Amino acid sequence: MKKYIRNYIASLPMLTLLLGSCLNSYAQDKKQEISISVGGPSSFLKYNTPGDIVPGNGINAGIRYSYYLNEGLSIGIGVEYQTYNSDVKFLAVGGQYNTVDAEDEAFQFRYRATNLREEQKLGYVNIPIGIQFETPGTSKLYLAAGAKIGFATSGSYESKMDNLTTSGYYPQYNVELFSPAFAGFASTNNVKTSKQDIDTDVSYSATFETGLKQSIGDRSAIYIGVYLDYGLNNIYDKSNNKPLVEYTPELPVVLKNNSVLDSPFANDIRLVSYGLKLRFALR
Repeated sequence: MKKYIRNYIASLPMLTLLLGSCLNSYAQDKKQEISISVGGPSSFLKYNTPGDIVPGNGINAGIRYSYYLNEGLSIGIGVEYQTYNSDVKFLAVGGQYNTVDAEDEAFQFRYRATNLREEQKLGYVNIPIGIQFETPGTSKLYLAAGAKIGFATSGSYESKMDNLTTSGYYPQYNVELFSPAFAGFASTNNVKTSKQDIDTDVSYSATFETGLKQSIGDRSAIYIGVYLDYGLNNIYDKSNNKPLVEYTPELPVVLKNNSVLDSPFANDIRLVSYGLKLRFALR
């Protein structure tokens, strides 16, 4: 979480200076436009996984400054806040790996989870930069395209399983233990994890928007359009895969449930958002 706060605080002076300069010049130059926007509802994490991803909902809200090169073409920059939400589901998932117990004896830890569901939530501050073309008239068609750079401000996950079965196989004795529970070997129903933080990297996205711009008087307009933001990079850099269920040798054993994003069951995590966007603009 400290990483998110540092990134957000570091970006504020730059954004304040930039928007302040834009607003100051806006009062002097009517070739400029200031707009506020809201958009949604589809906004989620997209990645490769053997599980089933259920795309979630999110919203974005922001402010944009545009400078008109001529009546039909403008360039713009802004800042917005965007939320992302995804669920991933596994009917059954399991794994095994070698470790040692509290007596420093080697064994193979095995786990199997049924009906695993994990919800992942992210918050990002995005800085969009783009170009917009619009037709003449009071009712205009517009097309905008560009790129966004996003900085994570929050991230968390929660998971639950109908059943989690863990065991320890000791090859030196050719025996598999399903108990005792204090050693980390048990069958447990209705397993739930508390909310845990996840750290994600800077996101780079391509963005597209198109729709209708309706003028209201001489200086204001309303935009009604559809948009798509598609992530261009993997935002979750993991040097080593972690098991979904992590064994710790200290007695009594407390198992750690890691995020699916940390495991081998998720790769190439990107941010995607699309839906409707409304903008109110002053020029």
